[in-house]
Amino acid sequence: MSENIELVKRYVAAVERFDLDEVEQLIDPEMTFQELPNRIRPAGGRDDHAAILAGLRRAGERKVLSSQRYVLGDIIEAGDRVVVEGRWEGTMAVPLGRLQVGDKMIAHLCMIFGIRDGKIAWQRNYDCYEDFSAK
Repeated sequence: MSENIELVKRYVAAVERFDLDEVEQLIDPEMTFQELPNRIRPAGGRDDHAAILAGLRRAGERKVLSSQRYVLGDIIEAGDRVVVEGRWEGTMAVPLGRLQVGDKMIAHLCMIFGIRDGKIAWQRNYDCYEDFSAK
Protein backbone atom coordinates (compact mmCIF):
# COMPACT_ATOMS: atom_id res chain seq x y z
CA MET A 1 0.00 0.00 0.00
CA SER A 2 1.33 3.43 -0.89
CA GLU A 3 2.17 6.07 1.71
CA ASN A 4 -0.62 8.33 0.43
CA ILE A 5 -3.26 5.62 0.73
CA GLU A 6 -1.98 4.67 4.18
CA LEU A 7 -2.18 8.35 5.23
CA VAL A 8 -5.79 8.64 4.04
CA LYS A 9 -6.79 5.40 5.80
CA ARG A 10 -5.20 6.60 9.05
CA TYR A 11 -6.98 9.94 8.72
CA VAL A 12 -10.40 8.38 8.05
CA ALA A 13 -9.92 6.02 11.01
CA ALA A 14 -8.99 8.95 13.26
CA VAL A 15 -12.05 10.93 12.12
CA GLU A 16 -14.19 7.85 12.75
CA ARG A 17 -12.91 7.77 16.36
CA PHE A 18 -13.28 11.58 16.74
CA ASP A 19 -9.52 11.57 17.50
CA LEU A 20 -8.65 15.25 17.27
CA ASP A 21 -4.98 14.78 18.22
CA GLU A 22 -4.28 12.25 15.48
CA VAL A 23 -6.22 14.21 12.87
CA GLU A 24 -4.11 17.30 13.69
CA GLN A 25 -0.94 15.27 13.09
CA LEU A 26 -2.15 14.05 9.69
CA ILE A 27 -3.44 17.26 8.13
CA ASP A 28 -1.65 20.25 6.69
CA PRO A 29 -2.03 23.49 8.69
CA GLU A 30 -3.62 25.02 5.57
CA MET A 31 -6.02 22.10 4.93
CA THR A 32 -9.40 22.90 3.43
CA PHE A 33 -12.51 20.73 3.36
CA GLN A 34 -15.12 21.19 0.65
CA GLU A 35 -18.49 19.50 1.00
CA LEU A 36 -20.74 19.50 -2.03
CA PRO A 37 -24.48 20.18 -1.45
CA ASN A 38 -26.33 17.37 0.31
CA ARG A 39 -29.22 16.72 2.75
CA ILE A 40 -27.18 17.81 5.80
CA ARG A 41 -25.50 20.82 4.19
CA PRO A 42 -27.87 21.88 1.38
CA ALA A 43 -25.71 24.77 0.19
CA GLY A 44 -22.49 22.82 0.56
CA GLY A 45 -19.55 24.64 2.05
CA ARG A 46 -15.84 25.08 2.47
CA ASP A 47 -14.09 24.84 5.85
CA ASP A 48 -10.60 25.98 6.75
CA HIS A 49 -8.24 24.21 9.15
CA ALA A 50 -9.76 25.82 12.26
CA ALA A 51 -13.33 24.96 11.21
CA ILE A 52 -12.35 21.36 10.43
CA LEU A 53 -10.92 20.89 13.92
CA ALA A 54 -13.81 22.73 15.60
CA GLY A 55 -16.32 20.49 13.79
CA LEU A 56 -14.48 17.34 14.84
CA ARG A 57 -14.27 18.62 18.42
CA ARG A 58 -18.07 19.20 18.46
CA ALA A 59 -18.70 15.79 16.91
CA GLY A 60 -16.46 14.23 19.57
CA GLU A 61 -18.84 15.49 22.25
CA ARG A 62 -21.22 12.84 20.87
CA LYS A 63 -24.31 15.00 21.34
CA VAL A 64 -25.65 14.26 17.84
CA LEU A 65 -23.89 11.00 16.97
CA SER A 66 -22.90 8.44 19.56
CA SER A 67 -20.53 6.80 17.07
CA GLN A 68 -19.70 6.66 13.39
CA ARG A 69 -18.20 4.13 11.04
CA TYR A 70 -16.62 4.36 7.61
CA VAL A 71 -16.66 1.32 5.34
CA LEU A 72 -14.11 1.97 2.63
CA GLY A 73 -14.59 0.51 -0.83
CA ASP A 74 -12.46 1.27 -3.87
CA ILE A 75 -9.41 3.44 -3.33
CA ILE A 76 -7.61 4.93 -6.33
CA GLU A 77 -4.37 6.88 -6.23
CA ALA A 78 -3.33 9.25 -9.00
CA GLY A 79 -0.19 11.18 -8.20
CA ASP A 80 -0.89 13.40 -5.20
CA ARG A 81 -4.60 12.55 -5.13
CA VAL A 82 -6.42 9.69 -3.45
CA VAL A 83 -10.05 8.92 -4.31
CA VAL A 84 -12.11 6.82 -1.91
CA GLU A 85 -15.57 5.39 -2.42
CA GLY A 86 -17.32 4.20 0.68
CA ARG A 87 -20.20 4.24 3.07
CA TRP A 88 -20.63 6.18 6.28
CA GLU A 89 -22.91 5.15 9.15
CA GLY A 90 -23.62 7.48 12.05
CA THR A 91 -25.44 6.14 15.11
CA MET A 92 -27.88 8.80 16.28
CA ALA A 93 -27.68 10.18 19.82
CA VAL A 94 -30.77 12.34 19.17
CA PRO A 95 -33.84 11.85 17.00
CA LEU A 96 -33.76 13.42 13.53
CA GLY A 97 -36.59 13.07 11.03
CA ARG A 98 -37.68 9.46 11.19
CA LEU A 99 -34.42 8.37 12.81
CA GLN A 100 -34.58 7.64 16.52
CA VAL A 101 -31.81 7.38 19.09
CA GLY A 102 -29.70 4.36 18.18
CA ASP A 103 -30.78 4.33 14.50
CA LYS A 104 -28.16 4.72 11.79
CA MET A 105 -27.96 7.60 9.37
CA ILE A 106 -26.30 6.36 6.18
CA ALA A 107 -24.40 8.16 3.44
CA HIS A 108 -22.72 6.83 0.33
CA LEU A 109 -19.47 8.70 -0.21
CA CYS A 110 -16.89 9.74 -2.68
CA MET A 111 -14.00 11.50 -0.95
CA ILE A 112 -11.10 13.02 -2.83
CA PHE A 113 -7.93 13.91 -0.94
CA GLY A 114 -5.01 16.05 -2.02
CA ILE A 115 -1.67 15.18 -0.43
CA ARG A 116 1.22 17.61 0.06
CA ASP A 117 4.47 16.87 1.88
CA GLY A 118 3.06 13.77 3.59
CA LYS A 119 -0.04 15.56 4.94
CA ILE A 120 -3.63 15.89 3.77
CA ALA A 121 -3.81 19.34 2.15
CA TRP A 122 -7.45 19.29 1.05
CA GLN A 123 -10.52 17.08 0.98
CA ARG A 124 -13.60 17.23 -1.24
CA ASN A 125 -16.69 15.18 -0.30
CA TYR A 126 -19.66 14.09 -2.38
CA ASP A 127 -21.99 12.72 0.33
CA CYS A 128 -25.26 11.08 -0.73
CA TYR A 129 -27.44 10.57 2.35
CA GLU A 130 -30.19 8.01 2.42
CA ASP A 131 -33.60 9.54 3.15
CA PHE A 132 -34.16 10.20 6.85
CA SER A 133 -37.01 12.69 6.53
CA ALA A 134 -40.10 12.22 8.67
CA LYS A 135 -42.78 10.08 7.06
